[in-house]
Amino acid sequence: MHRAPGLAKARRSSLTRSRGGEALTREAEELLFALSERMTEGELSRRGDDESWFGTTMFTVALDELARELRGALDPEGLERVVQGSVRVRLRAMRLACADVAHRHPDRAFGRAVVETQARVVGSSLQIDVDLHWPLADHGTERVAR
Repeated sequence: MHRAPGLAKARRSSLTRSRGGEALTREAEELLFALSERMTEGELSRRGDDESWFGTTMFTVALDELARELRGALDPEGLERVVQGSVRVRLRAMRLACADVAHRHPDRAFGRAVVETQARVVGSSLQIDVDLHWPLADHGTERVAR
């Protein structure tokens, strides 16, 4: 008697991979942003003739939600270390922060951004903070970042 194959079992992803050093997996990166709550606050400020956006975007991920989606035990210190060291996470967080600001001010052209990112575990959540200083571009200057 021939039996048809059963349903494939979904496997949860791991947090890190070890090929060439410890790094966050793509699946874990996707989960971080899919599960995160995002809050952006700040304002356009004028200093002399210069006007800039000064603000912060915070991504907050509940550790218990993340742990349910990943294979293996979740080590908060290890999570903080690999997220803090991930260029992909920093770039993605920066792009999302800039997109929030550009969405709030669609009539403005911004220049080059100065960005600082930090990741840390606070209590039962991972927080990724993006501090953003983003000057308006001079009139007639092509938009640099969007």
